[in-house]
Amino acid sequence: MSLFLDIEPLSCGHTDQALEFLHKAISDGDGDSIWDEHPSPLVRKLIELFTKRGLDRLEGVRKELTEWARGARSKGGEPVPRPPGAMERWSKDELRLVRIYLEKLPPAQWTYDDHMMMVDYLVQKYLPADELLSESEWLATRSVLMGRVQTSMAAKERQADTLAAALPLTVAEAEKRFQLTPAQRETLSYARAHAGENVRAFQEDARHALRRMTIRRAFDRARGTERGSFQTELMDRFAILNRDWRRIAVTEAGEALNQGFIASLEEGSQVKRVEQYRGACPFCRKIDGVIATIVSPDKPDKDGDTEIWVGKDNVGRSASPMKRGPDGLVERTKDEMWWLPSGLAHPNCRGRWVPTIKPKPGDDPDFHKWMMETLNPRKSDAAT
Repeated sequence: MSLFLDIEPLSCGHTDQALEFLHKAISDGDGDSIWDEHPSPLVRKLIELFTKRGLDRLEGVRKELTEWARGARSKGGEPVPRPPGAMERWSKDELRLVRIYLEKLPPAQWTYDDHMMMVDYLVQKYLPADELLSESEWLATRSVLMGRVQTSMAAKERQADTLAAALPLTVAEAEKRFQLTPAQRETLSYARAHAGENVRAFQEDARHALRRMTIRRAFDRARGTERGSFQTELMDRFAILNRDWRRIAVTEAGEALNQGFIASLEEGSQVKRVEQYRGACPFCRKIDGVIATIVSPDKPDKDGDTEIWVGKDNVGRSASPMKRGPDGLVERTKDEMWWLPSGLAHPNCRGRWVPTIKPKPGDDPDFHKWMMETLNPRKSDAAT
């Protein structure tokens, strides 16, 4: 059965947006496969740990928000003054004052501002920005460094977990512990900043979504026009938030792993793309098995089909083969389309690189020595 969409009434810009959205939806891989384990043992455990900690935080918000919504958190007693100030970063004492104020305020007297303050309180209690940034930094730092691990050995899952657990938690610690090339240092810094910005945006998006839900419910209750179960609505909203968090885990770790791997190899090295996992999109299946040569980012006349470099991605490029011009749909030029990236092709992508030749310890002797000492501490102690 075919489905036809009439986009003729749209402007050129809106047509391009619609086409891009549809093609990215095909590639996004946002079905149930989003919960599959990552195919690379190098970041599999990191992704699952990051996911679980985030989902535990979100479950805390959901449970307590439900309790506040049905009045189970109200304790009664003499009301206290409303704490001043807007949503910023509250201290522990300020959080305590907000909690006491809300607990003593009778549910019937809550204003819309009180409902929004309650959401702000929960977001700061369970999703504090500084803690989310710390967690995103350890994910980014360890994922980039696991890319360096991949250049020195074909680590199995247990070895990968041991090495990942021993790696630094922050970029600053990584710079102190290991000798880094300029490309590795830049890749680490960018991965940290990018992951941090995404978790910050996640927190803000979650806060705004829950505030809107809460005040709309209060408005409907005041008019006697409640629409369905608030509990069901919350479950639906948190299902979306859970998937958003999982998307951050999969995307940031996978991108950092790939870029860290490429940044740790010499120019002229050849690597093979692997896109073999459930839910791989048509574009990713097309690049599966491609052999690429690593070149310098400033090399002139680079071949986008066969060459990759640190930082090569699909930002600003299109998934749609068509765009709209004054006379209708026209084909996009090759330099407008998605190309072979050094990182991920798109969010939720699980593509990765593998070396075409067996890793040689001599290529990175100091880092290889650290890995062997970490994996075999008894032998290291005996040697000394």
